[in-house]
Amino acid sequence: MSEKDQKPTEKRLRDARKKGDVVQSAEVGAALVFIVVLAAVASQASHAVDMLRGLFDAMFAVVSARDPAAKLSTILALAMHDTFLFGAGIVVLAGVAGLAGSLAQVGGLVAFERIAPKFERLNPAGGLTRMFSLRSLTNLVKTGVKTLILALTLWVLLRGSLSAPLQAGYLRPDAILAITGRLLLTLVGWAALVFVAFAAVDYAYQHYEHMKKLRMSTDEVRREHRETEGDPHINARRRRLAHEQVFNALQDRVKMASAIVYSQRVAVALCYAGKEALPWVAARGEGEMGRRIVEWGGEYLVPCVANAGLADALYESAREYQHIDRTLYVRVAKLLRWAQGDDDVVH
Repeated sequence: MSEKDQKPTEKRLRDARKKGDVVQSAEVGAALVFIVVLAAVASQASHAVDMLRGLFDAMFAVVSARDPAAKLSTILALAMHDTFLFGAGIVVLAGVAGLAGSLAQVGGLVAFERIAPKFERLNPAGGLTRMFSLRSLTNLVKTGVKTLILALTLWVLLRGSLSAPLQAGYLRPDAILAITGRLLLTLVGWAALVFVAFAAVDYAYQHYEHMKKLRMSTDEVRREHRETEGDPHINARRRRLAHEQVFNALQDRVKMASAIVYSQRVAVALCYAGKEALPWVAARGEGEMGRRIVEWGGEYLVPCVANAGLADALYESAREYQHIDRTLYVRVAKLLRWAQGDDDVVH
């Protein structure tokens, strides 16, 4: 079996995509979810602080209430309600971000072959095999590396930023909150950068693995070319038949021509139906086809004359079935009179 050292063809990539085999990195979705959730939490930070302040004020007010138990239950119910709404919004945003991450990578792809139920997926032995496969081990290593990098990054940041929070105990509460907020913003900002960098590296790795998996051997490329383009011998025969049909149709038009004018490069056969009509190009050809037109004209006794200037002008100014150019009326009229025996040879 030949070595698979050829890049996958467009057809192979399309077939793989139809089966759901596309480049996709889970880290891209995770990074997008993290950033979206982080942005949502940051945008609602002031609202959350106001909620906490109101909750603390209400809790302190419970102490002086006549019925602390009833008041406390009401406060807790409101707190749970607000927390649920906030958490539900975050969950919805995370789901939308994850879906957007998948769509950005694979587009609107629905591969029924991927989602169709298969018996081997229910086989415990197959599940164990997939669990300890090279792909699973690779994903485990990637998760460990990402966690380690994230932990080291946060540790370095905390180590250099702990002095301000430690001294904040002597400050006002609003100053403590501001210092803590800046520290948290720095930490999550660097965490987001780690997520994005790791997502970019993982996507490049997944793309490399995908292209490597779909590599083809030289025999596979040739076989696919034969299947899509057809056998070369059959294609050559089809081209030959098509060429013959073109020549046959051209020969029929030469047979009905009124005159043929040619040069060393081209030949043009003209048709003229009478005084009420304009001459038109029945056939034109260059090189071998031009020589064929002159030969057929001799066979069918069509008047032929060598006139390089007129032949080149007709060839360049009009295509087949088109009337001749207005600027050539006089010269073509002289040619047609010669073809009818009324004038001397045209030069």
